[in-house]
Amino acid sequence: MSLAELRDLFIVIYCILGIGATLFFVIITFLIFRRILAILNAGKTIVSNIRSITSAVSQDLVKPLASIASVAQGIAKVLDFVSDRRKEGRKGD
Repeated sequence: MSLAELRDLFIVIYCILGIGATLFFVIITFLIFRRILAILNAGKTIVSNIRSITSAVSQDLVKPLASIASVAQGIAKVLDFVSDRRKEGRKGD
């Protein structure tokens, strides 16, 4: 076997190994992509569930509490105003 034939043999072996390595990396990349895609879909489902839960809590709990708090604050201001008026009336006596 001459040096030229040996060189050609190594080139062929190197090309076969390169094609095999490329196919291996393509298959591994595809498998990882499928797993990540499943995880991302599960994440989208979880985010959708959380969004619906927070929307329900906001509508059923936060909005009524906010309106009750605003009414209570208004009543407190009225009572504060009335008590200030009474104190001013007593000072004049």
